[in-house]
Amino acid sequence: MRSSASRRDALPAVTSWLIALAIALAAGCGSDTDPRCDRSFLRYDNFGAPFLANWCRACHSADLPADMRQNAPAGVDFDSLGDARRWWFEIERTARQGGSMPPAGGPSASERDLLVEWVTCGAP
Repeated sequence: MRSSASRRDALPAVTSWLIALAIALAAGCGSDTDPRCDRSFLRYDNFGAPFLANWCRACHSADLPADMRQNAPAGVDFDSLGDARRWWFEIERTARQGGSMPPAGGPSASERDLLVEWVTCGAP
């Protein structure tokens, strides 16, 4: 069993480690550090909503019956800004892969780049 003195000596090291971890995690928050975000004009109203309506909601909408979703998983819907934010990681990953969504063909590479920028910057 450790003495209270040795535990007290370990406290500054643990505290320093936790502070360093918190700083590292905060620095890695993507949209806070991505320089594109300071210059980005992309918002839900001028980009996100139209993009999702044009390219995603034909299959990813809660309003669609199951037989019209083209195998899109139930619950993976992009009907609102909240939905887009909930699925931002998957949206970004799919957009970076290119070509897989929508299955019948989709946006250009430059449009996908804008989508990645929008979600990376927090989908404002």
